[in-house]
Amino acid sequence: MANLYSMKTHQPALTITRGLLLAPVLTAVAIVARGCYQPKNRRGRFGTIIVLGTAQYDGVPSRQFAGRLQWAAQLWHDFETQRVITVGGNLPGDRYTEAEVGRTYLLQAKVDPDCIVAVSEGNDTAGSYQALAPYLVGKALIVTDPNHCLRAELLARFEGIDGQSSPTPYCPTHFPGKNWTWTFLHELGGMAVVVVRALLGKRASDLCEDGLRYLQGWLRPSRVARHQVLRGGRR
Repeated sequence: MANLYSMKTHQPALTITRGLLLAPVLTAVAIVARGCYQPKNRRGRFGTIIVLGTAQYDGVPSRQFAGRLQWAAQLWHDFETQRVITVGGNLPGDRYTEAEVGRTYLLQAKVDPDCIVAVSEGNDTAGSYQALAPYLVGKALIVTDPNHCLRAELLARFEGIDGQSSPTPYCPTHFPGKNWTWTFLHELGGMAVVVVRALLGKRASDLCEDGLRYLQGWLRPSRVARHQVLRGGRR
């Protein structure tokens, strides 16, 4: 009887432990799986294409950003009527915003200028989404990197945006490269923040996010300046 009682009292703890160990594995699988699904704008079912911004260097998009923009231009040319929104602000000292750089690239890719809207607000995905409401037309196709797709889609839903992610096939990072690993770990952390927000609310997710950013800043000091801007933007 004593052994049976002991087994029963330990079962909840074992279940919680197994869940905590299994959750990161399931999240990792979900990130990779979602990055393999690539919806397109067949028959114009998406009224808007959102191109999420990332690094640019004095007006020149990084390879990662150019990969997103190339895919967005290709998707637009499949139907040639939908609105394309480029998003992303800039950091102190930058002469250009990510949104402006994205618009310039799309113009060079022969996207109709009347269809392009540059929204130069926000230095992260959630911040950019918050400025988009006045410009959205119908359902949105969200162009980003494969590892970012799952989180980008979930954050869009938090902000009331009806959208699906479409991973660019021109992303310069590939498994099992070092840069791919960094982006993958970044998305694992980002998904932890999303889960905390869903379960405990935004205040708790902000605290979780700050903790993870401090850790990332310790591992990658080049990210510290960006993190300071992001923390300041929430106040």
